[in-house]
Amino acid sequence: MYRTKVLIISKRKELSIKYKKLIEGLNQDVVYTNDLSMSLSIIQNEKIEFIIVSDTIKEKLSEFIRKIRILTYNFRPIIIAISKSSELEDRLQTLDAGADDFLGEEISKQEFQMRFKAHLRRYIESSLNPVTHLLNKNITIKQLQRSLKTNSGTNEKTSYILLKIKNIEQYRFTHGEIAYEKVLQTLGAIINSMLSPDDFLGHLFDDEFILITNSYNAEKLCAFLVFAFDNIINKFYSEDEINDNFVIEHGDSMQEEKSSLMKLYITSAEKQENETDFRNIINSLNELMKLCDKSDKSTYIIDRIRLNGEASFEEDKNKVLILEFDESLSYLLKNVCELNNIKAKTVNNYTEFNEIYEEYNPEVVILDWGKDKETESLEYARKIKQDNKKLIFSSSCLNKKEILKAGADLYLPKPYEVDDLVKWIKKFLDN
Repeated sequence: MYRTKVLIISKRKELSIKYKKLIEGLNQDVVYTNDLSMSLSIIQNEKIEFIIVSDTIKEKLSEFIRKIRILTYNFRPIIIAISKSSELEDRLQTLDAGADDFLGEEISKQEFQMRFKAHLRRYIESSLNPVTHLLNKNITIKQLQRSLKTNSGTNEKTSYILLKIKNIEQYRFTHGEIAYEKVLQTLGAIINSMLSPDDFLGHLFDDEFILITNSYNAEKLCAFLVFAFDNIINKFYSEDEINDNFVIEHGDSMQEEKSSLMKLYITSAEKQENETDFRNIINSLNELMKLCDKSDKSTYIIDRIRLNGEASFEEDKNKVLILEFDESLSYLLKNVCELNNIKAKTVNNYTEFNEIYEEYNPEVVILDWGKDKETESLEYARKIKQDNKKLIFSSSCLNKKEILKAGADLYLPKPYEVDDLVKWIKKFLDN
């Protein structure tokens, strides 16, 4: 749940305490001060959402509100003026200076709370993502910043959870905007159903979510969300797509990277005592997210040890094995790869491929489907994918679906541009 921060500025302490109790009764966080210079510092440093100003301050109420509006040009707090004056001119000047509401001191407790709730409702509703109706990026970042400054006073640790739907942009392209929105709404509803009142859920981007919870619940939440997502995913695809386990976007005459079905990737890390910058949290969670790419299904990774620094990875590798029956093309590919600092070996038949493959242990394999459309190429493709290698399948036989079903990560119809192939090799080596 998101709690806004409210600042009460008044010279009369009893007035501040009265309004503080009323607002805290609505589950919002409240601070108060009678120091005008300190209040301006709090407003800017804390990105206060609501400011309640009494005309007991030393400055003229309308002029002080005008000053607040100038200082908060990059965010827009809601300002409520409270005055003992009943003069229409005072009300008009104050509202014209930038106040959102003008209340008399004689207002009843019930009306004050209802008016505050009305402003709160409008503020929250204007901060919702239009698709999922969850809080947007601005509020999420604000909550991240505040959580780093908050000391719960208990032994409970805070965990930050990043959720991304892998391949959702491809799904959006092939299935359309309405289907895409339905996926986001469904995931948002599933996450929301698991939250406790103290948890926070919001968008980092349109299709990425941040969840802030206590560390004791983090792993349980991650495990359940992965399980739930994998059990509803078949509702968003056709029966053929579910059986094939991939989606085809274009016809056989066009090259295409294999687009797997959507998967849910989740990373989680605990709050560290000395961490003060929310960007470090996001960077660390995204570094962990790279490890999720090694999985062929929805997964989660939890880092309880560190938040700063990079996740550890295996040493980068840079080897490509090319099976190409055309010797001149094979020679060209090898030289172009070496010019691009890619280690490449080429073979021209299956016997050579068998001799080199295990010993060379390449990260990327390029297979050619020969003129006679040998099924042996498809058998090799299946073995390569079992070894978790990236596979590019070039072919003059236009049969995209069969090739992708065999395990190819990229279908590349001949003829193709060599520079284009090199770009794909680099992409797969970097993954």
